[in-house]
Amino acid sequence: MFWAAISQAARTPFSTDTSFRLNFGGFQVPGGPPVLIGLVGNPNFKNEGVIAYETGYRATVLNRLSLDLAAYYNDYDNQQTVEPLPPYFEAMPAPPHLFVPSTYENLMFGKTHGIEITMNWKPTDHWTLTPGYAFEQIHMHTRPSSQDTESAASAEGGNPVNSAQLRSDLDLYRNVAWDASVFFVDRLADPDVPAYTRLDTNISWQLREGLAIGVVGQNLLRDHHMEFDQMEATRSTLIRRSEYAKFTWRF
Repeated sequence: MFWAAISQAARTPFSTDTSFRLNFGGFQVPGGPPVLIGLVGNPNFKNEGVIAYETGYRATVLNRLSLDLAAYYNDYDNQQTVEPLPPYFEAMPAPPHLFVPSTYENLMFGKTHGIEITMNWKPTDHWTLTPGYAFEQIHMHTRPSSQDTESAASAEGGNPVNSAQLRSDLDLYRNVAWDASVFFVDRLADPDVPAYTRLDTNISWQLREGLAIGVVGQNLLRDHHMEFDQMEATRSTLIRRSEYAKFTWRF
């Protein structure tokens, strides 16, 4: 089966885009007034838009093998940038100081394209393998009037170019099942986050209908790994190795 779609979507501004103020830094100039640095909302901030073009192919290649292939191309416009505004003096909050503001504008545009491939293979009646691969390229640009030197690089580098996974589902005996998944995620360029491989596994026993117990292990290959870096936080977010048992009762 072949399929195709064209979609248009928009992100409408939040109140934090249009009408808020955030003071996030300051310093004292020798012999001068205190300086406060902040971000203010833009009441004229526009919708951020995208037109998405997608196509794909699904097929059962053999009795035990199926394939799902998808490709996409997205065209983005009016994307958010952070632009400087002229500084001005203000009395509040005390003491009187020079305020150096920035605000949001819609001065970034760009395109993304990629492919996604998923297969489903049953080597036996009790074993299923599901490999998958995804590739994505992001190209963002700012308009000549923009003074934002970070948003385009952050948008391009904040997602992995390559990612892959392999999932195994095996029915053992007497309602015992073993599931395992391996994930590979490529490095992030901005902020710099290394590539990582993650292994998760789960052994479960179906005691009766609606009642099951299981043992789960996550991120088993290493003690911890970083998946993204919170630029505004004091430390990076780390995913740690974990093991636990679970009891499930559905009624």
